[in-house]
Parts: sequence; C-alpha cells; structure tokens
Amino acid sequence: MTNYTTDAPPVLPVEALREALGRADVDAAAALVDAHDRAVRQALTPADAALLDPRQVQAWMNLVEAQQAMLEELGQRRDFVADQLLQLQRHQRGANAYLQAMG
Repeated sequence: MTNYTTDAPPVLPVEALREALGRADVDAAAALVDAHDRAVRQALTPADAALLDPRQVQAWMNLVEAQQAMLEELGQRRDFVADQLLQLQRHQRGANAYLQAMG
C-alpha cells in the first residue's frame, strides 16, 4: 500500500470504479473503495488536519467533491438497476400469466 501524506491526498479511482461497475464486478468496486478509504485515513489523521495550509485544504476539498460526485453517480446507477429489476419482475409476471392462460 502506498504511504500518503497530507501534502498529496489519495486520488479517488473514479475510472477504475466505473470500469468495475461496468463489468458488474461489485467485489472489485468495493475493494477499490475500501483501499481508497484506508489511504485517506492513513493520510489524514486528526493531528495532521490541524497542520494543513490553505493549498492542502483545497486539495482535500477537491477530493471530497470527487467523492461526492462518485456517490451521486453510484446512486443514479443504483436507481437505474432498481428500475430495471422492477421492469423485469413485471415482465416475468406477465410471462407467467401468459403461460398459465395457455396451459
């Protein structure tokens, strides 16, 4: 694992997350999020936060914004999948009703 300092916040692996989610590899996406979380915690302990200068604060704020954007994207994907699942369930009920009526 890379050792980070407060001078350089860990980069959110946005593209790797998107790629893992695109493959429906939830385990890989979760591992990426976990690794990033550990890196952030390692890089920014409470004592370190008090020592940040304004440039460092901006870099950390940029990371927070990137995290929020990724969370929003994940929420949109979750909502899309939930809608698709509901549609699939409706189609399955329709198919089952058709089969029952036929036989």
